[in-house]
Amino acid sequence: MQKIFKIFILIFGLFLFSSNIFANNYINMTLKYDNKIENYNAEKIHIFIEDTEIQDFKMPPIILEGRALVPLRDVFENIGAEVFWDNLKKEITVKKDDIKVVFAINNNFGIKNDTKKFYFDVPAKIINDYTMIPIRAVSNALEYNVYWENENRKIIIKKNSNETTENTSQNNISQTNQQNTPKKDGITLVWDQIGNVKGNDAKGKRDKIEGLDVISPTWFEIINENGDINDKGSLDYANWAKEQGYEIWGLITNSFDKKITHAVLSNQAKRQKLINDILSLAKKYDLDGINIDFESIAKEDGDFYLQFIKEATPIFKQNGLVVSVDMYVPTKWTEHYQMEEVGKIVDYVIIMAYDEHHSTSKVSGSVSSIPWADLHMQKATELVDKNKLIMGIPFYTRVWTETKDKNGNISVSSKSLKMDEAINLLKQNNANIILDEKTKQYYGQYNSNGTTKKIWLEEENSIEERMKIAKKYDVKGVAAWKRGHEKDGIWNIINKYYD
Repeated sequence: MQKIFKIFILIFGLFLFSSNIFANNYINMTLKYDNKIENYNAEKIHIFIEDTEIQDFKMPPIILEGRALVPLRDVFENIGAEVFWDNLKKEITVKKDDIKVVFAINNNFGIKNDTKKFYFDVPAKIINDYTMIPIRAVSNALEYNVYWENENRKIIIKKNSNETTENTSQNNISQTNQQNTPKKDGITLVWDQIGNVKGNDAKGKRDKIEGLDVISPTWFEIINENGDINDKGSLDYANWAKEQGYEIWGLITNSFDKKITHAVLSNQAKRQKLINDILSLAKKYDLDGINIDFESIAKEDGDFYLQFIKEATPIFKQNGLVVSVDMYVPTKWTEHYQMEEVGKIVDYVIIMAYDEHHSTSKVSGSVSSIPWADLHMQKATELVDKNKLIMGIPFYTRVWTETKDKNGNISVSSKSLKMDEAINLLKQNNANIILDEKTKQYYGQYNSNGTTKKIWLEEENSIEERMKIAKKYDVKGVAAWKRGHEKDGIWNIINKYYD
């Protein structure tokens, strides 16, 4: 009897253990691939073929470098496809109806029906001895749609049809292949600084900019260590932008606060809350994209920043959002932002090619000299695919005030100016305006109340030179800071290069 009781306890214990694994909605495992070992911790991903969930994966679906990878046979044999493996070539063939796709491990492209190439952001890999493939690229090649339901971490695969796509606001699922695609000849973007909710209705905000593709209002900012977001958005503004034909990429900042940034990004639960809250705001204002502008990140938080990008990007993209990040120019001081790795994950990296001399610089100088901008855009192209690069350009400059004390020491302060303000200030003070050969910009200075005023201008000539740099490196487009600071006619120059 005692022996039977022990066996019963053992069986019951195994049942509880097995049940606990099933109930556990979180994956904690080790990944072995590409001659490296990584720890993987994430919420479980559920895969559905139409309305039926796939059970009993031999290897669970994972997110790698911002993309969902799934076990090949477990998924595609469930849609009735035939799967063939060529061990010699490390090549996979998937056949479904009259479609055949072929691709190889660690290759970034595949071939559909022997003629048409399709591409992977992350290639197929052997992970823990299982063939793991990017679900969206292969599904789309087989003419299946992929949907993402963020709240339940569900990926739903449905056969493509000519029927109208279901209303995503009702079923809370976005079709990934409906993601916005910018015009082929490039992207023009302008940031619109919104100080508060009423700022959406400020005078001049409603003037249409001909040729503009994307407007990015500074609507969202993380305001505390819980990751709460201050929402300064406006449905009226969003409707106006859509009427003009603009895409809206809502900008979110970390308030440029190191303490807040560390508290939120270093905590997995807070990162997930932040991602969900951003997604909710994107749906609220019917956004086309998210622009992530996290600045002043401490060096020790660089890995947390990258992890946030890895976690957020697939969720945003699977909900039809373009994902862009704003980056300082590449220097040894900004290496912890890991531009190269981020560039592999997001849709666009916007290089803020300005603030060569920033507001608190100890010496006077150009906001962005032309040779300086050229050098750093060249460096950026060595790190990020040019088709993912957007060059940031300044619509502002600074007036520098140099004050000399009795010992000959010079102190410097500055004030930001619009283009017209800077030119008018020089003219009002009869300054001699010359072309500075060093910066390739027009420059003027004058004396006022015992101080020296210096201005490096932003105007038609400097913008034209910046556009030449963008085209020289064949980057995807330009982004300007900020709306309302430009002179009349500046957009005509930009439109010559990105029509």
